[in-house]
Amino acid sequence: MLVIDLDGEPLAPLRDLEEILLCLGTWEDDDRRGPSTETQPLRLPAPLADRVALAAVQRLLTALAPTQSRGPGCGRLLAPDGRYEHAPLTVLTLPAADIHLLSATAAALGHPRLNADIAELVDAHAEQLAGGYRRIDRTELVSLLARLAGLLDLSPTYDTRLLTTRLRATPPGTDCVLRDAEEAAHARTADRMNRLWAHGSGIDRYLY
Repeated sequence: MLVIDLDGEPLAPLRDLEEILLCLGTWEDDDRRGPSTETQPLRLPAPLADRVALAAVQRLLTALAPTQSRGPGCGRLLAPDGRYEHAPLTVLTLPAADIHLLSATAAALGHPRLNADIAELVDAHAEQLAGGYRRIDRTELVSLLARLAGLLDLSPTYDTRLLTTRLRATPPGTDCVLRDAEEAAHARTADRMNRLWAHGSGIDRYLY
């Protein structure tokens, strides 16, 4: 798949999700070690239970982190004749199962009948993600995670295959100057990514 460098934007909600799932795993472990007679044991829905989602998220973070905020020595992606620079693209192989688990995790956390304690935990982390500049809640965090899953699950097309072939043929650390057909393929692919990640606006500065 093609992963675009969005200056780390996709990593923030994923790291937030990792913290949420780590906390849920601790709750689950505590219940197993010393179940309380006063409260019902925590029953996590799939795939939150047994740290299944956590393992997938950690694998995704490990794979995606090097594709974000890439330094100048990694090679540039340039329009024909070097007229201007595009945001870098990386060809990456990710397990389809991990992407599906990310999507299922977003659905589980966004479920209207989610356990109240879990919902409160997700809301608290969503507020931290906003960084104090604006208030966001569980719905927006879940939306970010679902959109990231969609971005990673972008259906292959002639355009993506053309770009993938060219990028794989470019030696690491060297500039890749797109040909006219590849530039057109990039514009169409960037438009698809833009609609998924930013609903058609907000990241044009990264894509064009």
